[in-house]
Amino acid sequence: MSLKSLFSKIICASLVLGGLSAFTACDNKFHDYTKDGTVTLPLEFSGKDFYTDGIGEFELAHAIDGDTAHFTPKVDRTHQGLMKARFFGIDTPESTGKVQEYGHAASDFTKGKLLEAAEHGTIVISSPQNSYGAPSPDSTGQRYVSLVWINTEKKNATRSELVLLNLWIVQEGLSWVKNVGDMPQYEKTFYAAEEQAKKFKLNLHSGLPDPDFNYGEYYETSLLDVKNEVRECLADPEHENKYDNYKMRIQGTVCGYSNHILYLQDFCYYDQDDESKGGEMCGINIFVGMGAISSKYTKLNSYIEVCGLAQYTDNYGFQVTDTQGRFPVGTATSPNDAKVIYTPAENEETEHNLITAQYTKSELNAVATATDPYNLECLNTAVEVTDTLVCTQAYVSESNSKEVTLNFDGADFNVYIPFNYHGDPSKPLVRWMTKEDFIGKQFTVKGVYVLHKTQSGNVKFQIVPNGEKDLVCLNPSSGE
Repeated sequence: MSLKSLFSKIICASLVLGGLSAFTACDNKFHDYTKDGTVTLPLEFSGKDFYTDGIGEFELAHAIDGDTAHFTPKVDRTHQGLMKARFFGIDTPESTGKVQEYGHAASDFTKGKLLEAAEHGTIVISSPQNSYGAPSPDSTGQRYVSLVWINTEKKNATRSELVLLNLWIVQEGLSWVKNVGDMPQYEKTFYAAEEQAKKFKLNLHSGLPDPDFNYGEYYETSLLDVKNEVRECLADPEHENKYDNYKMRIQGTVCGYSNHILYLQDFCYYDQDDESKGGEMCGINIFVGMGAISSKYTKLNSYIEVCGLAQYTDNYGFQVTDTQGRFPVGTATSPNDAKVIYTPAENEETEHNLITAQYTKSELNAVATATDPYNLECLNTAVEVTDTLVCTQAYVSESNSKEVTLNFDGADFNVYIPFNYHGDPSKPLVRWMTKEDFIGKQFTVKGVYVLHKTQSGNVKFQIVPNGEKDLVCLNPSSGE
């Protein structure tokens, strides 16, 4: 091998971390499969409705992770609303309920390209089919396997100006190819892009540690310290939360469990050596993954320990995740498995008893509307509203009718129902599914007080009941 050839290969290897364009300067050039014309959108999309035609133009609602996102159709004649897309042909490392190496890199790449296309370009989504027709949901019944076509620079781009984001993710070495048989004309290109990413040792094929992955041990963390960091982040959006991507071991009393999120709370003293200085109630929300966990971890008033990865999320603020598989049914086999420290007997007084803070409507309004600084005194902890609340608005999720958000007369907070609700005890089998079921009704409310960020980035606060016993309708047979 000549010195020139050897030097060229050394330069190529040194440019791997610099991005794909660096390889065009090498003897072994990098091929851009997204733009070579072998993978193109087969159908016209103008004026089409995804829910009836299997293709349509969309706006971005939420980018979830490397291979999942939610979109809003521009044409929706069937009024089905939000579409949850599972990207066709790829399987990126996890970054939510379970966190894997290069999961955050995949998530950041997908989110970045979708945000660029949403702001400056075009997003079109098609079902893996070669003709027009209604798409079928995936095995969950709530998502659609999707080919996501984007142009990051041009609004109203034509069919020939779109590239397939699914393939782009593979080409970047951020996903494995999986189940591409439904579109056999794309299969060869997908595998070629994957082999090229392996050849150039990109990202998850690099054999190198993921610089964004926390390989360290779990550290005992105070809920008060975490809460103070959340305060800082809300006060200053530029503040870097020192617990972001931090592996923490936390203990707390179970104050709620709903929609795959477990809530822990505890009273934390400002000075552990001098309790006379007082303290405050603190809480945290833990995403446990989409599978079910044993009821021993969700029993209210149980005092438990959980290990997980703390990270910022767009919708729920600061959250603990990467706990999937850490809730054993039997005895813990790993020191990092969740464990029940104790469950008090009925009426037994303990140091960590579940405390439910009571507020009048006006008192909780004052908490919910404070912004300078934000009042987080009951964030992620159990609360009860002592006034009767009258529902004035109800928003039923178009993609999942069991999810309902209620607004109330004179209340600056709302209630989010993530479960099937049966509001009339005289009709226990009748589920309330329309806004008319709720509007005008009177309710007593308790649950966990949580933070929620809207699509526009505004911070809102809501109460999440633990079940129907926490949201009682006092006049189920009346209303507007």
